[in-house]
Amino acid sequence: MSTCSRRDLPGLFAVSGALAGSLVFAETASAADLVGSPVVGPLNITENPHGPPARAVEAARKVVHTAANYPHAEETRLIAKIAAENGLKPENVVITTGSLEMLSLITAFWTQGGTQLLPALTYDTHAKYAARQGLPNRRAPMAADHQIDFAAMTAGLKSENGGPDVKLAYVCNPNNPTGLLADPAALRAWCRQTAKTVPVVVDEAFIDLLPNPETHSVADLVREGHDVIVAGTFSKAYGLAGLRVGYALARPDRAMKIRSVLATSHNTPALVAAEAAYKDRPYLAAAAATTAKGRAIIEGACKAAGVRTLPSVASYVWADLGPDAEGILKRLEAKGVLLRQFGDAYPQWARIAVREPEALAALVRELPGAVKA
Repeated sequence: MSTCSRRDLPGLFAVSGALAGSLVFAETASAADLVGSPVVGPLNITENPHGPPARAVEAARKVVHTAANYPHAEETRLIAKIAAENGLKPENVVITTGSLEMLSLITAFWTQGGTQLLPALTYDTHAKYAARQGLPNRRAPMAADHQIDFAAMTAGLKSENGGPDVKLAYVCNPNNPTGLLADPAALRAWCRQTAKTVPVVVDEAFIDLLPNPETHSVADLVREGHDVIVAGTFSKAYGLAGLRVGYALARPDRAMKIRSVLATSHNTPALVAAEAAYKDRPYLAAAAATTAKGRAIIEGACKAAGVRTLPSVASYVWADLGPDAEGILKRLEAKGVLLRQFGDAYPQWARIAVREPEALAALVRELPGAVKA
């Protein structure tokens, strides 16, 4: 399956030489797009450098002329496809504006009078949104290897006085920013037990980049009727971040509660593009291959610079920059290479995203000097 450039530009861009091999991203933007920009390595944001599926872009183009009409039928079709692919019914599926809309709003509405529980090291933009509304969250410590500690998560369900105060529990798999997968049996066991008392959200934003997503997805727990909410998005694996489409899988009663807090509607080109893209397996295989090549470039650059990394399966790498992390990050930023840190608990670490070849080339070029300075 071919891909369409994120900037709709033709051609190929290859990185080779210093990268110990070659990396070709089909029809990505050329380096000329970054001329005059101070940022040459935007490795702080996770986007899909492979570009969206060509069939999704074509589907969106075909319906632009219907912009005067509301997208009722298109949303119904997308819901039906997602339901069928996951062995669920349409009443189990909610369409959202990216997954962040749903995560932020259910966190803000459902944790009032209590708190949200999440790992100390994970994606937490939605928790920060709720915190801005005056709503707290509780962080469970990670295991020594940076994996989610499910025993600690269970212990975190109770407040300091021993009473239950958690209203919502959240985990991300593969975890962001570590790129580590949870043990499937341990994750399912924890979800089943925890969902007896509070709804559990499992964020699977990057799961379709795996060769065996069905092994790791907990959509089967939704089919079994557990109070588990699977958060999915078309922004990552499917390269449709600019169209803002996400979804949730949940029990029908919980799906209705999710719909009750959503505030926005959706747009026709986004919905038909998502329908065309969902579970496009040839495309996903190609995007996963691009992601793996990008990860290898990052890991190789880090190894050459003496920087330790964790074995990620996602479109980013968690890197230990050491005690001079702040200085390294500042020196990289001065060269236009941006990485992302996650809170104050892991000040030595930074997440490096798989991006376009020119961004990876900038990392390879600048990282050694930034580390050795």
